[in-house]
This record gives sequence, C-alpha cells and structure tokens, in this order.
Amino acid sequence: MRPLSRVSPRHLVRRLVAAGCTALSVVWAPNLPAQDRAVTTIDSDGVQRIAIVGGSYFFRPDRILAKAGQPLHLIVRMEEGIVPHRFVLDGPDGKPVADIELATTPKTVQIDLPPGRYSYTCPNRLLMFKSHRERGMSGTLEIRN
Repeated sequence: MRPLSRVSPRHLVRRLVAAGCTALSVVWAPNLPAQDRAVTTIDSDGVQRIAIVGGSYFFRPDRILAKAGQPLHLIVRMEEGIVPHRFVLDGPDGKPVADIELATTPKTVQIDLPPGRYSYTCPNRLLMFKSHRERGMSGTLEIRN
C-alpha cells in the first residue's frame, strides 16, 4: 500500500467512497439473525439435548451437529409472536419424522436417525406469499458417527 501522500486524488476518492459504502452497509443492514451452529454434548444420562427456537422466519440454531448412536432430544419452541410456525424434520426417505406446531412452551422431540444430513423447516404459508421456508426458516441437522 502506498503512503497517503503519494496517492492520487482519484484513488483517494475511490477509497473514501468504498469505505463509506462499507460503513453504510453495516449500519443500514437489516437485523437478520446470524447463522448459528450448535454441537450437541452428551448429558450425564447419555442423552444429547439441543434447544431450537423458531421465530420471525428463522430457526436458531440453523445448523446442528449430533453424534450417531446416542439418543437425541430436540427441544423446540417459538418466540413470542402472532405468526404461527411449525417444526418439520424430514427423515432419510424425505418423509417427516417430526411435525410439531410451535408454541412458546417447549416441546421435546425424541430423534433416532442414522448418520446423514436432515433438513428442518417451517412449511407454513399465508395466502399467496412465500412460505416460511422460502423466507429462510430452515436448518440442517447433521448426524455423524
């Protein structure tokens, strides 16, 4: 990088514009939830537990890594709000192994799946609008040996 005193006015303007655009994109970016990744741990009773919260078109965490051969409990609930959401976890054949109406009171789903990647979504849709899944309300459960 050249010292500032040797930079031409044209390059200086470009750098200032680029810095300003970067600053504005940070300040004016929507408050979207960051992608979360959660790795389960095995509790003293031998069960893996992970809490999943659904809300305004998101699941948190949206990526879960679990160990195969250990019981897995997904504790799902919804954030306060008026828009109804569901938690649907697809199994190895693509058919749902869990389909739960979310509420603010947590519900536990006991899962026993072979190693693989499984998607969970909220398929709800209001009239002709995009489904909640299409708006970003989805995640991945990965089970590894």
